[in-house]
Amino acid sequence: MRKFILVLRETAHLIWRNKLWFLAPILLSLALITFLVYTLGPAAVVSFLYAGI
Repeated sequence: MRKFILVLRETAHLIWRNKLWFLAPILLSLALITFLVYTLGPAAVVSFLYAGI
């Protein structure tokens, strides 16, 4: 868990320091998809991506 927090802190620092604001929504959506795959299983997420939602 400590490494996860360190990675989040470094990512936030990268975005803030280099003003890469476009990365924030991309990384947030990737985190959401990863969470959905982990909790619901791959089949549920693939159906959402295929439908274009």
